[in-house]
Amino acid sequence: MALVNNATGVYATLGFNFSDPSITNLPANTVTHMEALPPVISTWQAQDIANNEVGGYFTNPVSSSVHLMSDTANTLLSYSPIRGSNDTITGYFTNILANCAYLAIGNSTYTPNSRSFLYHTDRLSNIRFQTDDAFVKIDGTNLPYYQTAIQAGKSATYITNQTDGIANNSVMLGSFTSILVANQINTLANTLYHEANTIVNSLTAEGGGEGGGPTYYMSSLSQSVVLQYSKDFANVVILMTERENSDLAFYANLKNLITNYNTTKQLTNLGDSQSYLVNNFIGTQKAITRINS
Repeated sequence: MALVNNATGVYATLGFNFSDPSITNLPANTVTHMEALPPVISTWQAQDIANNEVGGYFTNPVSSSVHLMSDTANTLLSYSPIRGSNDTITGYFTNILANCAYLAIGNSTYTPNSRSFLYHTDRLSNIRFQTDDAFVKIDGTNLPYYQTAIQAGKSATYITNQTDGIANNSVMLGSFTSILVANQINTLANTLYHEANTIVNSLTAEGGGEGGGPTYYMSSLSQSVVLQYSKDFANVVILMTERENSDLAFYANLKNLITNYNTTKQLTNLGDSQSYLVNNFIGTQKAITRINS
């Protein structure tokens, strides 16, 4: 008797087509035991498996915005250098273009930049895996992936609840702050897109001559406007950099906590023989003090 409603078809995916007397019904007590167990699969799981529709459950909430900012950045970089009506405005444009270099995904160097942030959030969104990183020669050993960060967070949540009375989800989500700022990233991406269009529309090609292209572009925007744009471009880069670095640091601390817990756990709940060994032969004075406290 099937325990899950509207779930037939999973068995058919196995493609079993063997007929032999050795294939017999399970003993009645075994069947009774299995039927007494709580369901291990839900209806939607069974239907997706049966219909070969497994996958497509996860998405990166900042992916579209990161790509939009990359396109925006590449547009402005194509007009570099950009100057203003005074040196201060020109300096602001220099800062904007410097941040555009960060935001352009086309930068193939694996350093803290937009590509790194995209990969990082893909990992946290469960759509990029260690095998993907290994394929492009990125060592994912100490990088947070959805599954590893969740598992580590669960373990540390129990520990910190008992040690410090922590009863919130900060331990679970501490490696996912780059995802938690998705609304801010998305808003800033749209802001930069519109600001970049305003900049482009303000430009006039200058220099060149005798068939050569322009040597620079002059913007007619005011100092106050360009200053605000410079702050906006800087703010999104700062936000992306800080959140990624924070996630990486938190995950490293999380792994270190669990490693330290497992190391100390070796000296807990010792049996008589283990206790004898530690107390009389292999234990340091520190270990002996700890297990006898």
